[in-house]
Amino acid sequence: MMRGGAMMRCATRIDGGQAMRSRHGGKKFVPMRLVALRCALFVIAGGVACAGPAAAADAAGGDLQAYRHDLALKLQKSPSPRDWALASQLLETRPVTGVSLHERGLILQKAARAAPQDRLVQTLWASIPLQDQRCRAGQRCADQRAALARLEPDNGAAWVLAIGKGDHPGTEAALMHVAGAQRYSEHLGQAIAAWREVFRRYPPPLPEVHPTDGADASTASGDQLDLIFDEAATTAVPATASLFEACRKTSHPNAGAKRFETCGKIARLMMGRSQTLIGRLSGVALLRASHAGSKADIDMVRAVTWQYEQYLKIEPDIDSIAVAKQNYLNLIQTTDSEIQAIQYELRIWGVPLTPPVGWKQTVDGKRVEPLDELPGKAP
Repeated sequence: MMRGGAMMRCATRIDGGQAMRSRHGGKKFVPMRLVALRCALFVIAGGVACAGPAAAADAAGGDLQAYRHDLALKLQKSPSPRDWALASQLLETRPVTGVSLHERGLILQKAARAAPQDRLVQTLWASIPLQDQRCRAGQRCADQRAALARLEPDNGAAWVLAIGKGDHPGTEAALMHVAGAQRYSEHLGQAIAAWREVFRRYPPPLPEVHPTDGADASTASGDQLDLIFDEAATTAVPATASLFEACRKTSHPNAGAKRFETCGKIARLMMGRSQTLIGRLSGVALLRASHAGSKADIDMVRAVTWQYEQYLKIEPDIDSIAVAKQNYLNLIQTTDSEIQAIQYELRIWGVPLTPPVGWKQTVDGKRVEPLDELPGKAP
């Protein structure tokens, strides 16, 4: 498991390292993270937005698909609006013969109205594509996108969701809100707690463990932890496609300098204040895409990409023991910060948090300059 949410877990092979090895022989249960592993490479290389783990569930095993289907139905029958909202996330990856996107929107709308102060509910409501729930009135659309921002007006991650597609009138204002935010908190720990409780009530199917490659009997519980991270990341980590669309300088050759100054401020906020690794990597990619970087940004860019690469090196060892996963999960949930958990692990392994002089990030086996915008690749 590439911990800290599937958006982070999709980061792999940036240093040309070995492919992941399976610890289960012929297992039916395939965590969605295995489908999303390539994603962060594209984020840090070219600012390509990733769909997240839920979008990749078609590649998951049949046992998991059936479990998610049944769990969604059970959660919809719960008296809890949060359960309804989490059920809508599970329905997102149903086959085309299943629930429509419009029905998902209606479920989330109901939950959002019933729980206006529930951050996770409002996050999911603000995140659903507007066309999915036939949001026709311009102000109504803006109000929905800003549902989370109304709860946390000082949180840049909440305002990212308020950025609409294209250069509509609200884009500039939303960008200014993100740039002026005091923090960038995705609240992954809160989402972990929520999904942990769901899986406690409704345990997922666990695979038969065939001890290969040194696996032990704790592996099955480790798979459940994978599921918790995958679902929590899908809930908590905001999509940044509209942000990159607004800030990519090559896409807006006639935009004024003010737009890209704002985007540079957002990038620095994400690099320095995001509480997930994918958030900080997205900040690096945004700085590159907006061409807003300067020499003053180099140290921060190097620190983010260094920590990313070093964590990838120690992660397989942490991942091989379920109790280590459990401790890692507990740390993120307690601190509400994946970054604190990663930095703790790096310190335990004796890895400095800043790179040595002369170190450069490696992409596709090649060393790259900190501020260079790299060519994006389709996942």
